[in-house]
Amino acid sequence: MILVIGGLNGFIGSNTSEALVDLGQDCVVTRHENADVPSFLQKHIDHHHVSIEPADSTSITDLRKIGEKHSIDGIVNVAGGFASGEGPLRGLRGYFHMLDATFQVAQEWKVKRVTFSSTGGMYLGLSGTVDEEHPIGLQSMFPILAYQKIVEVAAEQFGKKTGISAICVRLMGMFGPFDGAQLGLPARLVHAAVSGSPPSFEDVFFGNADDAVDLLYIKDMARAIALLQTAEKLQYNVYNVASGKVTPNRELVNAVKRVVPDFKADLPPGRFPFPPLPLPDTKRLQADTGFSPKFDTQSAIQHYADWLKAGNPK
Repeated sequence: MILVIGGLNGFIGSNTSEALVDLGQDCVVTRHENADVPSFLQKHIDHHHVSIEPADSTSITDLRKIGEKHSIDGIVNVAGGFASGEGPLRGLRGYFHMLDATFQVAQEWKVKRVTFSSTGGMYLGLSGTVDEEHPIGLQSMFPILAYQKIVEVAAEQFGKKTGISAICVRLMGMFGPFDGAQLGLPARLVHAAVSGSPPSFEDVFFGNADDAVDLLYIKDMARAIALLQTAEKLQYNVYNVASGKVTPNRELVNAVKRVVPDFKADLPPGRFPFPPLPLPDTKRLQADTGFSPKFDTQSAIQHYADWLKAGNPK
């Protein structure tokens, strides 16, 4: 049984839990403050392939309680927003506590593999195509990048010291069902088109007319994470999870218009005033799992719009 931390109401976690069940795995998913359950996961809960347990990912006590009830042989930690205590070090302390708790129970339960989510933002400012061997700078524009660099270093050392497979997945440009934050342009466009309201471009990174980034539909991303978690043997401890191609924002708008013909969106002109994001190389992922995306831009937009039109709020 695989423990998915952040698996009930997290955007990545809920979809990854579904993908693991589709691969024949039973899951224990954690819930913390939010108890929303996506309908695509509810059916697996009803059929007893997914169990729900309350847990704070920074609490070793909470995680140990799960181990007392379930036999856990793998951990996927894709929760976000780790925080612990008060004051300016709250976020940093949360990541340390999360790592400590996860590493401790992984050893106690003798799990086969621990998978941590990381970000393609590691490559921010680079150009061209980058693979996982590309040197990453220590300087970080945002706290989350610094924290996830710590996670990657810590996971590598944990794996070397314990012999437990510990991997990090650098995730790019995801969008799709249960995306509550709607931080990316695709989610903003599809939600606006389905609701008939004008899209908001406030605080959207790389949302300008001339921008183009690697986008991977959440169902494909979740399947890639599940394939890595369940692979018999992996050669590496870091994997890019991406589509392997850039999608221009204008192509994205046109794809939405084909689904909702009367939709209009005037993207901010030019390029987003920020260092670029390069194209992530996905040869490692393909070689070790056989992964290739099932959704292209158009089918992803259609699937997402159909999900929202069915009455799902996010």
